Amino acid sequence: MRTTTSMFKNFNFLLLFSILIFALHGTLKATGGPVQTDNAEVELISEQKNILPGQTFWIGIRMDMRDGWYVYYRNPGDSGMPMMVNWLHEKEFNIGEIQWPTPLWIDVSGGLTSYGYYDNILFMMEATAPSDLQPDDEVTLMAEADWLICEDICIPEYADIELTLTVAEDEVEYNEQWLPLFAETREKLPVTLDYWEASGSYEDGRVTLTLSTDAFSLPEYSEIRYFAKEESEIENGAEQPFTVSGNSITMELQKSSYKSGEIERLWGLLYTPDGWDEEGKINAMVVDVDLTEEAILAEEVSSLPVFSSSFLLIIGFALLGGLILNLMPCVFPILSIKVMNFMQMSGQSGSKVKTHGWIFGAGVLISFLILAGLLLLLRAGGQELGWGFQLQTPAFIAFMTFLMFGLGLSLMGLFEIGNSLISVAGKANTGEGLRGSFFSGILATVLATPCTAPFMGTALGVAITLPATSALMIFAALGIGMASPYIILSSFPYLLKFLPKPGGWMETFKQLLAFPLFATAIWLIWVFGQQTGVDGLTRLLIGLLMLSFGIWILYRWNAFQISTKARVFSRSVVTALIVAGFLFSASSVPVTQQNEDGITVSLGVEWQNFSNELVDQYRDQGKNIFIDFTADWCITCKANERVVFTSNRVKDRFDELGFEMIKADWTNRNPEITRALESFGRNGVPLYVIYSPSLDEPMILPELLTPNIVLNALDQIELHGEDFTEASSYN
Repeated sequence: MRTTTSMFKNFNFLLLFSILIFALHGTLKATGGPVQTDNAEVELISEQKNILPGQTFWIGIRMDMRDGWYVYYRNPGDSGMPMMVNWLHEKEFNIGEIQWPTPLWIDVSGGLTSYGYYDNILFMMEATAPSDLQPDDEVTLMAEADWLICEDICIPEYADIELTLTVAEDEVEYNEQWLPLFAETREKLPVTLDYWEASGSYEDGRVTLTLSTDAFSLPEYSEIRYFAKEESEIENGAEQPFTVSGNSITMELQKSSYKSGEIERLWGLLYTPDGWDEEGKINAMVVDVDLTEEAILAEEVSSLPVFSSSFLLIIGFALLGGLILNLMPCVFPILSIKVMNFMQMSGQSGSKVKTHGWIFGAGVLISFLILAGLLLLLRAGGQELGWGFQLQTPAFIAFMTFLMFGLGLSLMGLFEIGNSLISVAGKANTGEGLRGSFFSGILATVLATPCTAPFMGTALGVAITLPATSALMIFAALGIGMASPYIILSSFPYLLKFLPKPGGWMETFKQLLAFPLFATAIWLIWVFGQQTGVDGLTRLLIGLLMLSFGIWILYRWNAFQISTKARVFSRSVVTALIVAGFLFSASSVPVTQQNEDGITVSLGVEWQNFSNELVDQYRDQGKNIFIDFTADWCITCKANERVVFTSNRVKDRFDELGFEMIKADWTNRNPEITRALESFGRNGVPLYVIYSPSLDEPMILPELLTPNIVLNALDQIELHGEDFTEASSYN
């Protein structure tokens, strides 16, 4: 091991020496066409001679190298540097990342391994032209390309390259000279094959990768080689043994000695000269496998039959999570009305009470299934969505605000409207009609979506990975758990005798219940303002003003006898005012509220805005990280933050341990945060994650936090850190 390390250091010294010696070599300025460096001819080329405004087209950097010289893949292996491109032109072209062809395995002196390309290579990129280009315009793409080219020594080279294209009016002309090269390069790009399934596991420094397909019978593979897309993941020069059994392939990969912690993702390509398709023509296949425990658990659950022990455990979590959901503050305004409904019916027949309870439960269950079906349908269409997704839409928040405010005014006795939606809700408030009980169940579910109760997060995270039928069963279990207390109460009428007797006091109680609805409306208004800014908040308040004005007209005109024509006219005016007010409010668009340095201060804590890049950067630096996955519409999140971060002991403890505090704000739709939640097996907020170099895996805290829970977790971090430091000192 010491000999290999010494050779590696000597190679790096030789590389550094070569860079210093040849720093001034291989540099040329070009005005177009190929650039000749000491060791390669380099040229920026296009598949088309001309382009259309807003059109996508392909460009590439062509390299023709001297015999025996090579350049590097995106993951250069044990040492090296891939091609890097810095675009310098002024026009706003959108140019994508390099599409890397399948590399070669290159043995380097000292037992080291590199990944790269000999002879001729094309680094393709997809470009999109600005939409404001005019026909017959000439546009020039300019770039500075840097690369490292090696034989026995390595030399850094770079060149200024450019390409001029004309803008066509309606039809493009392809470049016959370069079409074959682009076509040949596309055949060398790795592809994603849906008929291959990949899974993996990590244990004791080794990854076991399993591939299987039912599309065709597997041949006797002569060679299979895995190329990681990221550096320092696997040992580049290690053997990669594989076995073929039936229609499955199992291969083993060794973790890089330079990687700390476990391998959490196997992301790369698999090469075989025998082909991954039945015809043997596709030689490189993309593989991307999540190796975290959460992903493996989800994979195990999804592969198990319904009613297996693991699936039943998830169903149990869902039932318990739905039951606890009744204790969340989101649901109180509607459920308190339902309790009053039971009190009103306490003197009535048991069958009537039972019917109302079951209808309420049906409203909860059906609305859960509708939300789940819509969520699964949108995700199947490529949308990055999670539980509570409708609250990421300002139009839905505006609708709920109008509804809560209108229901509150109705409870105060200010108006009644025939058979309209508000009237249905009003009947829910007074206990009249089965529609009222059903609508109460729907409202309870809608208001429950901002909350994720304990056990519910795990159930939702697994559900979203399952086939639709199994996922809907889990969502149904959540609905049954939430509705169960009311179904039980109504199914056993003798329990109603413990409720207060109906009387005149109930009118006062009904009016008092308007205030929780007004409080809910205030919360929704605040969420709307967080999503859309001051301008959006103003539009919503104007919409509520129009709603209030419409209700006032309705109330005043009902105070005296009017003709049928006048009644129709007045109600038309009221409808127009309410609809116009809602449409005016709902037209607000989300805004991103963030200061210049990406830091927000809340409750005395400086929070950095979440990105995977930022988290990876801090992890590479060996720092402690706390990530708060939250949303402004999540009441549980806000309650946790208020309870925990008003504690100076907690804030001081985070400071002592040098934590980087990161907030993943999911108030508005954010696909990156959605994917991050999924990586932890979750589909909603809140979620609290701690990374530490002293932990092998991230620590996930409960959905409901207290200062003591957080302090105990931080004490464990410190304890593990001391053990980690002590163990390192012996090494």
